[in-house]
Amino acid sequence: MVSKVLSFILRWSGLLVVPGGVLWALSPVGVSLSDSLFHTPNVFWKMFPSAPLLILLGLIGLQLRQAGRSGLLEKVGFFVAVLGLLMILAGDVGLYWLNIDDTYIMTAPAYRAFRLGLLVLAVGSILFAVAAPRDGALPTWGLAPFVMGSLCGLVSFAQDLGSFGAILWVLFGLGWVWLGLSLAVRGFLSFLRARRTARGAPTTK
Repeated sequence: MVSKVLSFILRWSGLLVVPGGVLWALSPVGVSLSDSLFHTPNVFWKMFPSAPLLILLGLIGLQLRQAGRSGLLEKVGFFVAVLGLLMILAGDVGLYWLNIDDTYIMTAPAYRAFRLGLLVLAVGSILFAVAAPRDGALPTWGLAPFVMGSLCGLVSFAQDLGSFGAILWVLFGLGWVWLGLSLAVRGFLSFLRARRTARGAPTTK
């Protein structure tokens, strides 16, 4: 029983990219609310790690679903994306919780880790999706919009583009949402097909 529950959790943990992507896409709104209510965006950025953490857990779940079918390039993309997410988490905590950059103002290690982590995540996400097997656990129709969202994120992370950059940031988060929902839709359709097959199968006495 325990093994079945654990298998179910691992199999569908990839859906965690949906709430993670939603929180990521809502970042501009969160920054605006934090600024208007508390007169600083730092309150929001202290809560932001929940988004990359959910995406990280979901990404691990997605990779586990691809076990045995993923190629070298997809595995590289997965590990690069994981590295990017860890750098984002470390940078955010160091910057807004531990205030490391207040001590090391000139080098700003936390800020640099955060910004570099964003770029690494975008590149890893693109590699992960482009190299995913077309007959794998992830639906092809869910990968193309995800790649486009990752490209939008790469542009947004590479250059401060103001309001346009915020839109690209949102699209990056929505790319993860789309990928997770496509997995959910595929699983639901597979469940319906399995039920139809079971009902149509002849019974033996």
